Amino acid sequence: MSTQRVSDDVNMIDAPYHGRTGVLGTYVVAGEKVAVIDPGPASQVPGVIEALDRLGVEEVSTIALTHIHLDHAAGCWMMLERYPGAEVHCHPKGVDHMVDPSKIEAAAREAFGDKIEEYGEIRGIPKEKLKASVDGERLCLGGVELQVSYTPGHSIHSQSYYEPRGRLLFAGDAAGHTPDNLGVVIPASPPPYNPVQATESLSRMEALAPSVLCISHFGFHGGAVKWLSDFRRQVLLWERLASEGVEEGRTLTETYLTVLNGDPFARKLVSKNPEAKGHVYSSLAGFMSYAKWVKARK
Repeated sequence: MSTQRVSDDVNMIDAPYHGRTGVLGTYVVAGEKVAVIDPGPASQVPGVIEALDRLGVEEVSTIALTHIHLDHAAGCWMMLERYPGAEVHCHPKGVDHMVDPSKIEAAAREAFGDKIEEYGEIRGIPKEKLKASVDGERLCLGGVELQVSYTPGHSIHSQSYYEPRGRLLFAGDAAGHTPDNLGVVIPASPPPYNPVQATESLSRMEALAPSVLCISHFGFHGGAVKWLSDFRRQVLLWERLASEGVEEGRTLTETYLTVLNGDPFARKLVSKNPEAKGHVYSSLAGFMSYAKWVKARK
């Protein structure tokens, strides 16, 4: 477990996930009150709590979720046991699933099989501890605030938080991920993924003119506007190649090869680690699923 200072008001916690670090960045935003962004699953929350203790945090007012996928939110019940005064802030489309996570759990089990056992105990939280977000609202922490922006695409319940004083943007998975921490970004886009919404969200995030981009998998990065602009072009490229692949009857493997040929970032990732092609396949599957859905609607 380690912490890194992002700004005067923000720290990132890197809590180990079954001994591995660099898996999920949990962000702590501290004014007079404290918000914790994406505490992770129950298997990581003890490390988050230990880090908060080391940072001298005695109370948490808000557990802010960028979205409700299990690897970001499944440990909220454990956070509430430690910080009973906190409320969980999430997109309105995620509220019912936080109370009863059975559908989210079933979808994750279908996608990942028994690997979700690694998340630890999955438990719902009381509805009275949840606060549905409002697009554009400001969470005031006393001297620091977080501005909420709905940023769907990765999921229908994705939202980002912008901290204007430090010009930090907490984007969750909406701005991609860097598999194996090799410094190469690709989409985080398992089905169901909506690249049209994703690119609209990226434009919205870019308009905020952030300086630092804080992503979940993994870390915080300067040059945020360039990152968002480059990533939006990458999403548009993958969307086009996936659409062409579906129209021409290509398999996922065949479309993967066209992505590898057309996207220098994907090519660089696989050249750094050939096993990383699995990450490209997984992400491309979301684009292919969306392209098939669009074709079926024609």
